[in-house]
Amino acid sequence: MTLKIEHIGIAVNNIKESVSKFTMLGLELKEVEEVEVENVPYKVAFLTEGNINIELVNTTAKNSLVTDWLEKHGEGVFHLAFEVADLEKTFAQLQSQGVKFVWNEIKNGSRETRIALIQPEEFNGVYIELVQKK
Repeated sequence: MTLKIEHIGIAVNNIKESVSKFTMLGLELKEVEEVEVENVPYKVAFLTEGNINIELVNTTAKNSLVTDWLEKHGEGVFHLAFEVADLEKTFAQLQSQGVKFVWNEIKNGSRETRIALIQPEEFNGVYIELVQKK
């Protein structure tokens, strides 16, 4: 299993305000996208600087992983995303080792990726997202 940090996900209350803050640091806004996962609409903004990718995540849904996170923890680091070459293989391997995932299947993510999300209690309270690009 080869892992590469693909991005750092940050839960935010307001995408527009957060983009303004991060661009002040010199990060470049690459794209803003609306994506639906598990029938929950999310708005995400991707910012970059060199090899660093930051994903700002927000939703208007009353019940979602991000809503729950913001209520419990406030704004801040929500997940670390690791790019993997073979998501099915990595998913099966980790499940066989007892790792607990949020969903028992691979989902479509933003930017035409496929994702699997590991429960935060598995890795020190932070969601781990496995990402495979098309």
